[in-house]
Amino acid sequence: MRVFVTGAAGRLGRVLLPALLGDPRVAGVVAHDLRWRAPVQHPRLTILSGDIRDAGWCKQAARCDVLVHMAFVVIESHLGRRRHDRALAHAINMGGMKNAIAAARAAGARLIHLSSASVYGGTIQVACEDDPLRPPAGFGYAHDKRDAEALIVEAQAHGLHAVRLRPHIILGPHAQPFLRALLRAPFYAQLTPPPLLQLVHEDDVVDAILLSLETPLQGPVNLATEDALSFEAMQRLWHAHPMGLPPSIARAALRFSFRVLGIGPHPAWSEALGQSLVVSTALARNRLRWQPRCPTVRSVLQHLDRPAPRPDTVPGSSAA
Repeated sequence: MRVFVTGAAGRLGRVLLPALLGDPRVAGVVAHDLRWRAPVQHPRLTILSGDIRDAGWCKQAARCDVLVHMAFVVIESHLGRRRHDRALAHAINMGGMKNAIAAARAAGARLIHLSSASVYGGTIQVACEDDPLRPPAGFGYAHDKRDAEALIVEAQAHGLHAVRLRPHIILGPHAQPFLRALLRAPFYAQLTPPPLLQLVHEDDVVDAILLSLETPLQGPVNLATEDALSFEAMQRLWHAHPMGLPPSIARAALRFSFRVLGIGPHPAWSEALGQSLVVSTALARNRLRWQPRCPTVRSVLQHLDRPAPRPDTVPGSSAA
């Protein structure tokens, strides 16, 4: 099969591309992104550069069997001086999604979309894939992920075969620096009650993508660890005596970093991470045959700086 990947130069793309090129089922990979700082070189890899909103790249996907869509504005500070331009981020995210759907439909290809567990918003109980989507107010990233999924659902009604993966907080050697720094810092925001959150290792997300290449399964699929912990509990896995800070100080620091220094995530991320979000992964395990290499929060943190241990089976072998 031939696989087309958008957002391929991003953090998860650096893990996905070698995995795809090492998969015997994959005859070729076309990787698209806005710019390439360190292009991967391989005889079966074709690299394309350009704006995801430019429909011209869709023609390059005409021969693909699977389109993996990962192009998305995650951290607005990457937009530089235009990081406050919410309309720009929304236009990039929605324009890219519409093009990905059009390309997949034109090629008759399976679409694998990397969504996010953030579409659920804060949850009191464990969230399942058919639960309502209520992203936190003001959290543009989560709202765009929800809107992108709505476009896919509409296209599925007209014959599109699509899998929507909803990973929780992705960690690993290539994860967002602010998340890695947040977990390593010897302090946490004191919230009452402390919110419970899950994680997922980047290698486990890539395994889920490989399993989705040929699966008959369609629709949303949650990806997360089996257990959930508070940030305080996560910090205690790193530090013997982490310091609790008033939430107002933590929020002020994030606002200052984003608005003045131009680094880090939008302040809405702090509000989102301040709510419990626990999702069920029964569908991924039972239908996608997903067996995470790091099934617990502790195991994800243990492999924060290195690849997760290899599974005994090859991803994709039991998903057909």
